[in-house]
Amino acid sequence: MTTGTHVTLLRRMTRPQGQGETENPLTSSRAVRLALTKAANDSVGLVLTVESVGEEVIALDDMLATLGSDLMLVGLERDGALSGLIALDMEMRAAVLEMETMGAVLAQPAETRAPTHTDKVLCDPVLRSFIAAFPQAVLGTPLEGWMDGIGIGAKVESARAAGLVLTDRTYRIVRMGVDLGVADRRAQLVIALPLAEAATVPEPAPPAPVDWHQVFQDNIYEAPACLEALLYRAPISLATAQSLKVGTVLPLPGCTVNSVRLLSRDGHELAQAKLGQIGGYRAVRLETAPAPQLAELPHQAITTQLGMSDMMDVDAMMPPADLPEASSEMLDLSNATDALDFTGDDMPGLPDISETIDPS
Repeated sequence: MTTGTHVTLLRRMTRPQGQGETENPLTSSRAVRLALTKAANDSVGLVLTVESVGEEVIALDDMLATLGSDLMLVGLERDGALSGLIALDMEMRAAVLEMETMGAVLAQPAETRAPTHTDKVLCDPVLRSFIAAFPQAVLGTPLEGWMDGIGIGAKVESARAAGLVLTDRTYRIVRMGVDLGVADRRAQLVIALPLAEAATVPEPAPPAPVDWHQVFQDNIYEAPACLEALLYRAPISLATAQSLKVGTVLPLPGCTVNSVRLLSRDGHELAQAKLGQIGGYRAVRLETAPAPQLAELPHQAITTQLGMSDMMDVDAMMPPADLPEASSEMLDLSNATDALDFTGDDMPGLPDISETIDPS
């Protein structure tokens, strides 16, 4: 049978009839009793009863002070280093020796003597069996994990010698009072190991201060901005649009190189600009909008707009004879002074603005 099966059977034997495990939970005291009882019986055939289990948590110096000179101290090692102690009194050592040599516990008390290396070697089977069964037996109790990874080490000469090696930490001591079942013989076994330290989770480093103004600026400046440069806008008829071809010259009345407007995607005017060239490419330079050019109106138009005549002269409403008649089909303005010529590769009609605009 495996170790787990033995522990399960012992738990069932100690459970009251008709009670489930949830109604009779396993305590750490009962788990320690089961582990020691099974280890003694399986290793040397020693039948014993654990009468009491005491537990306390104290510092290293106080723990060493509780270990009497009559106890045999055996080191408990974890990862190759001395981590704690397990101690057996004279009655416990004698009972193990009697079972291994004579097959029975004598009815007379053991003689008091100092522990020897032979005592340790003869007690090793019980100790190893107990240490092996302990972690499985205490699963689900406060002692779970306390003795994981522990192995039996060498005999320790004294508590003072142990104090020079053991780490100065808080220790848990488990004391077990044992009834050997013969002639009122009682023994004691003590385990001392450091408390299991909970894994410390490192505190996350505080986040570095963020310059939100700079972050905002960096993200905004990287956002794309689409602008439309509008030089002139005027409605034309469908017939005019269909007659457009390469080389057609369109009149731009009242338009100059200073008439460029920069528009956003939604059509809002953002700035006034001047049309020019830089590095062989058309370019615009942001400028202040030019002042409006005022011109005198004809005398008849001024008289009509100001209401200085009660009778409206029909001839005054007609355009002057020297002005050309406006026509949507008039496309050739070779004589217009405001027309821009874009037919040449060097764009002679546009000023060079390379002095104020970076080509990159």
